Amino acid sequence: MARQKEFNQDVVLGKAIECFWQRGFSATSMKHLEAATALTPGSIYNSFGSKDGLFLACLDHYNETVIGARVKQYLLPAEAQYLNDPLAGIEAFIETAFDPGPAELCLGCLMVNSSVELGPHEESVRLRSKTAMKKVVKGMQHALGQAQAIGQLGSDIDCRQRAQSLLLLFNGMLVQWRGSPDKQWLKHAMHSVKDLLH
Repeated sequence: MARQKEFNQDVVLGKAIECFWQRGFSATSMKHLEAATALTPGSIYNSFGSKDGLFLACLDHYNETVIGARVKQYLLPAEAQYLNDPLAGIEAFIETAFDPGPAELCLGCLMVNSSVELGPHEESVRLRSKTAMKKVVKGMQHALGQAQAIGQLGSDIDCRQRAQSLLLLFNGMLVQWRGSPDKQWLKHAMHSVKDLLH
């Protein structure tokens, strides 16, 4: 009979995410992960197979609980302040991404960071990044379509193309944030976002 896990997987993944987020995959050791999660090496290997397995589980969890939750909150609101102002929802989705992360550090986006670090040679990371970006583009496209439906956005706008342009700008901003944590550039970047929305 298989031994049952004696830990809350969501809590463990949350702690491991913070660890990978702050250091990146390569600079995160098993000792770092053991300290962050309070798990023994055996528990990590039994549950996730390896450091790589834990990392991929973290990306999946991040995609669902962070990216997915933010898309739902700002871009696909069922009943929220952005329901009647979808363009404001897109602006808020982008701007709030630059709030401080764990430990008040300017960490950027775990998915974008991982894509930059590992994407060129790790297909499993590329696939997860592609899934996450597709989720964001679809959310933005939906919000743009809603904006067209209520007259906020011209009917001549190609919502899919505009959503892809917004994502490219957003991803560039997230990379910029890693190198310029003072965020003085953010106001100018948000002007570019607004130019694409109005």
